[in-house]
Amino acid sequence: MTAILPAQSPLALTNLVKRPGYGTAGTPSKFYVNHFRVASFPDVEIVQYDVQVNAGGDTRALIKKVWNSSVLQDRLGESGKPVIFDGNRLAWSRGPLAFGDELSVVVDLDEGRPERPGRSNKHRVLIRKAAIVSMQILDEYINNRYSMDNEVLAAINFLDHLLRETPSKRLIAIKRSFFQSQGASPLDGGVEAWKGIFQSVRASMGQLTVNVDVATTVFWSSGPLLEVLTKFMGLRSPDDTANRLSNPNGRRELRRFRKLSFFIKYRGPEHEKRMFIIDGFTEDGADRTTFTTKEDETLTVAQYFTRTYNIRLRYPSMPLIKTKKGASFPIELAIIQEGQRYPYKISDRQTADMIKITAQRPDARINAIRSNVRTLGWDNDPVLKAYNLRIQPDMIVTDGRILPAPVINYGPGSKKVSLQPQDGRWNLIGQKLALPQKLESWGVMVFADNRRTPEQVIQNFVRTFINVHRGHGGEVTQMSPPILYASAQRDMNTNVREIFNAAGNAVRKRPQLLLFVLPSRGAEPYNSIKAACDIGLGVCSQCVQLRHVEQAKPQYCANVDLKVNSKLGGTNVFLDKNCYPLYNKEPTIILGADVSHPAPGSGRASFASMVGSIDLQATRYAGIVNTNGHRVEVINSRNIQVFVTTLLRQFRSNTGKVPGRIFYFRDGVSEGQYQQIIDQELADIKKACESLSAGYKPFVTVVICSKRHHSRVFPANRNAGDRNGNVLPGTIIERDITHPSEYDFYLVSHVALQGTARPVHYHVIHDENQMPIDYFQAFVYNMCYVFARATTSVSLCPPVYYAHLAGQRGRVHEETREEDSASLVSGRTGGSGNEEPGEVKDVKPLHPSLAGTMWYI
Repeated sequence: MTAILPAQSPLALTNLVKRPGYGTAGTPSKFYVNHFRVASFPDVEIVQYDVQVNAGGDTRALIKKVWNSSVLQDRLGESGKPVIFDGNRLAWSRGPLAFGDELSVVVDLDEGRPERPGRSNKHRVLIRKAAIVSMQILDEYINNRYSMDNEVLAAINFLDHLLRETPSKRLIAIKRSFFQSQGASPLDGGVEAWKGIFQSVRASMGQLTVNVDVATTVFWSSGPLLEVLTKFMGLRSPDDTANRLSNPNGRRELRRFRKLSFFIKYRGPEHEKRMFIIDGFTEDGADRTTFTTKEDETLTVAQYFTRTYNIRLRYPSMPLIKTKKGASFPIELAIIQEGQRYPYKISDRQTADMIKITAQRPDARINAIRSNVRTLGWDNDPVLKAYNLRIQPDMIVTDGRILPAPVINYGPGSKKVSLQPQDGRWNLIGQKLALPQKLESWGVMVFADNRRTPEQVIQNFVRTFINVHRGHGGEVTQMSPPILYASAQRDMNTNVREIFNAAGNAVRKRPQLLLFVLPSRGAEPYNSIKAACDIGLGVCSQCVQLRHVEQAKPQYCANVDLKVNSKLGGTNVFLDKNCYPLYNKEPTIILGADVSHPAPGSGRASFASMVGSIDLQATRYAGIVNTNGHRVEVINSRNIQVFVTTLLRQFRSNTGKVPGRIFYFRDGVSEGQYQQIIDQELADIKKACESLSAGYKPFVTVVICSKRHHSRVFPANRNAGDRNGNVLPGTIIERDITHPSEYDFYLVSHVALQGTARPVHYHVIHDENQMPIDYFQAFVYNMCYVFARATTSVSLCPPVYYAHLAGQRGRVHEETREEDSASLVSGRTGGSGNEEPGEVKDVKPLHPSLAGTMWYI
């Protein structure tokens, strides 16, 4: 009998690249990692059971009530063994349960309550013995004597649920994290951030570990629904909320409150435990919604509350809450139940507040992790004791290395043509860009009132920018670009076309660059400007904020110049030839790819993006984007075909060479999808190469890059850390917490400006190039020093970083709407809530003039 996994499990079988060895370059050091060794795990037979409630398909809330019923628990308790349940359809026990291979029980959730005519709350539960989970096979696997298969996955799955059994009974469990409201931090918009505990079993080299970290997520605020609504809408008082909800447009904002649980108090304390779920809202208020009583009398809901409960509704015109069972409740009397996760994308302001809440210095993070371990109380957990799962309470101390920073090269005439950055950062003062571009034809458009922002202010910024560009080695022949003010009476395309024509006519050349001065960081008019320039006109655009223009600081202009020079086709910095392992080797193209998904419930398409290097030094990358179905993670074959062939042609067009090697860096993929990337994306890349020329088969290496994990690294001695207590850039970990046999490592390549540095997990899943380990790790790390728009090393290797930026920018090619284009100064937000997925259409194509440029930077 083979152990099975639930159908929805994200785990999958893989046959990936085995670890070829360990790196030796760099300075050895000791590091703490937030993993804890499993000292012992169950050494007896674990029996897995299938659990079915009714015909299946019931909500988890109902399944939980049925499972926790005294009738069922009494039957399970006959064996005297704690039974682990995943809350859906799997259960486990230490040895077989007393009932044998099958148990059938009817559970009446209304037992002991008055009968309700026509309503039955009886549920049939069927529990069947399904499989044996072998812990011995898991031990063989972590010691590299057994390959990954379903039995290994089933054992890990069981241990994860064993770990969460006790915490989930006293804390709010969300997947592998546990939360409580104590210490919640209020956010804008009727929501709050809860800090919690993350824990997960990890199979690593020769051992099992438990990864423990801090978790933070957003919950709805509890309390009176009307108060939460008022905060959600950003209004001052419930009176304002009532006025907003009196018109149909205002009611659209109520859609996000569907499926929220609430309770009421006006019926007495005995009714406060009963929960209701919001299914929707009525069109009319309590003063216009009527019903017929048992006495055949027609009453409005407002009249009913006055007569029955002596409650005079303060806002009788507000919509009523509707539940699935047909009941209606006034909004002002509903109270939101605590502990309900907020499932929607949070706003920019909420995101900024979340960053402040979650950013913890390393010493504070370590203390929080240790506190979480004490809260979990492994040593006193009766369920863990019953299954002989013991976990050491101290963080693992592992051996790591600190790679040396690469030497980077700037242009002739620089203060330092070659320099080796210290602590992951350097200064641009006195440096000439490696390949600066000439600025010959450009113009400026201002989205602000010319009385508040006179032209002299803009001219001062232009002079400063010109001086900075020239100071960094660039040439400017158009010293007085035309400056125009956008008109609110014209649509966006007309405004942008006007400055495009003015810039070109001024020097009788096609414009290279349009500079836009914007009053804020809002989505509009930014998105509409980018769409007009990327799609309609084919000209590079650069947006700057008005407050920075007014200050005209050289440092800000230098940051803008890095972007502008890259967009115009220049290169800001190179890796020294001795620090670039591919120098003077067979031509190699570096590809980076990402798939991003819209906010839950939006109904919009997922987005695939890919960039490819177009020079032999891998410093400049062309980018291409398109839609990719609805919430589909693997890039579809048609997109791969177009992306890869386009980028290979651009590489050849710019270098005159055909790449014999491809390094494909892929972001946003979970462990369970690695094999899909090989079976589908890698296969499609090879087909795309073959389609360009029969027999064209470059060597391909596929690397998955992930920041979506909870592993953190801390220096065990002062020499391995910076002044904030973070590890130094170049810290690499490839033992103790890495895969038992596959080729992966954790790399911290940046300086964390706030909080604790998050390492990137690099996992080589396919490797035809077989670059030596030290060379490959240096290759990945050193690339982080030539990110085009920074004078620091970045946290993620640039090809993936660029793919992410291209995906973000590419969304404006899909999102452009006439109503957005009409709004020049401030954005307008649409409705919220769940939308049905619509037809997935391709994005509007990038203008041919921008092909081969870093238009997205």
